[in-house]
Amino acid sequence: MGGVPKYALPEENWSEDLLLAQRVISTPARLAIVGYLYTQGPTLRATLIKQLSLDSSLVGRNLDQLEDLGILIGDPPRGERVGRSTRWEVNQDKYNGMAKALYEFLGIDLKTLPGQDAQEG
Repeated sequence: MGGVPKYALPEENWSEDLLLAQRVISTPARLAIVGYLYTQGPTLRATLIKQLSLDSSLVGRNLDQLEDLGILIGDPPRGERVGRSTRWEVNQDKYNGMAKALYEFLGIDLKTLPGQDAQEG
């Protein structure tokens, strides 16, 4: 029967990037927020609430959690946000590492994806 499939391995065997991917895709709200910010660029919380049709407290909680994970960057940074709207954006380095780890885990060859021939994998 062979060994245990890699997707069934306990999380303690996963890389930091794979753990990040698991945490980002663990809820529909997080996935929607990161996906929107990745495709649309820096955005205010109010725009996320409106465009994603999500509850404001759900968006706020997930923005904080995603910032704690390092996948999102808030501008201004924590501690400087009093009375200022925060623009949220994806941390590209973290996103790229997360995506690469997830693709490798799933056995997806980045070179075979459409539009990937001109980019580094």
